[in-house]
Amino acid sequence: MGTFLKRQLAFSIVALVFVSSAFAAPAKQPAVVKVNPDTLKTMLLEQNISLQVQLNKVYQAKEQVNISRASLLPSINLGSVISSGPSFALTTVSMLLPFLMPSNWFDLKESQYLLNAQATSYYIAQLNTYSSAYSVYLTVVGDMELREVLYKQYTNYKEIEDLIQMAVDAGMMQQSDLLQARAQTQLASIQVSQVDDLLQKEKAAIRNMLALPLSQEIQFDKVHTSQTATELLPAQVILDRATAKSPEIKQMNSMISAANTAKWSKAFSFLTGASLGASRSGAGSAFGSVQTTGTVNLGFGYFPALKLSDYNIDELKLQKKQITFDQAELIESTLGSLYEAQKQVALAQQAQATLQDVYEGEVEKFRAGLTDLLHVLSAANSLTTALTNQVKAQTNLDSMRVSLNRIVIDERFAQVGACEIERKGSGGIKGRLGRVFNPKKDQVTLDEACGPQTVN
Repeated sequence: MGTFLKRQLAFSIVALVFVSSAFAAPAKQPAVVKVNPDTLKTMLLEQNISLQVQLNKVYQAKEQVNISRASLLPSINLGSVISSGPSFALTTVSMLLPFLMPSNWFDLKESQYLLNAQATSYYIAQLNTYSSAYSVYLTVVGDMELREVLYKQYTNYKEIEDLIQMAVDAGMMQQSDLLQARAQTQLASIQVSQVDDLLQKEKAAIRNMLALPLSQEIQFDKVHTSQTATELLPAQVILDRATAKSPEIKQMNSMISAANTAKWSKAFSFLTGASLGASRSGAGSAFGSVQTTGTVNLGFGYFPALKLSDYNIDELKLQKKQITFDQAELIESTLGSLYEAQKQVALAQQAQATLQDVYEGEVEKFRAGLTDLLHVLSAANSLTTALTNQVKAQTNLDSMRVSLNRIVIDERFAQVGACEIERKGSGGIKGRLGRVFNPKKDQVTLDEACGPQTVN
């Protein structure tokens, strides 16, 4: 009885632990998510839906390689007839030998090149998506600073309104001046509200990019981009670096290799089959004669198909050449805009410092009754314009630096891991056959090769 009770007690404890773990509350997500360039990159690469869709295409390309590899494996056809009697007897056996067909090997190689191209496409999607998200983040930072400028304008107008209110109460100014100042304050408050509305929409866009639930609050850290050594290099040097690291060119190389391989597949397409057959000669004998057979099909469309393949390859080579010209145009325009943005930031800072002094001087004169309301409002508007231009120039400068870093894959973009899926297996017939009959040899999973991989 004691042993029975011990077993019952042990069972109850195990059941209690199981039930507790089954109904345990899920891990709580942080109530507040802080977004800055680093956290934006991490969350985006792990959670963005469009990137997950792109990664799914890599998985599809990988399965296409497996299908092409499987098509090289031998298959057996069994022919059977009903013999005179109650039993079945196999009369013929035919083994298809697809690995003897050169076109099948080229098809496998083509699918592998296309897999590499698709993996590079995923890497390009990561870079471009992060670049777009980074630009949106910088826009949010700029709008937050713009809101501060407009709110400062509102407080300035409110201060002027309060001064006029005291003057009207003392009988020193007219009611019309107070109404004019109050209207300016109200217009400034409307501008602040408009930027608040814009910030809400931008926050919703960031939430969508990061796939965050509505229960999580988003807070933005205000971080600007810093100057890099790349900005100081000549345009041609930057282009050479960009070309050497360009995933777009790497993708085109894979596409060209796939097209070349597809051409050779068509070149051997006239060989359409090979098989090994064995037949049974008598009721009591084993399989006797063994025969090898093959089929050849050469039609009038054979040579035009090869010529069409050449044209397709030439088109891909032209597209690869165009990528370099596109990058050169983008680098030249980005460097020009970056230089002008730097100049605009410096000028706006100087203008802001000067107009701040002018505004404070006009306010002091207004307090002393040495100037009118028009001059004070004019100084306040000029100060707001200078601050707004400074914010816009800084946002434009940040965006140009992000574009340049994306072109040369520098700074934070260098921390986005590329998808490395090429095998390291040995070459030659032995190595190729080994990878066909042992697909897992020298191979990593796509989760290991293309999963979120960032360098800290």
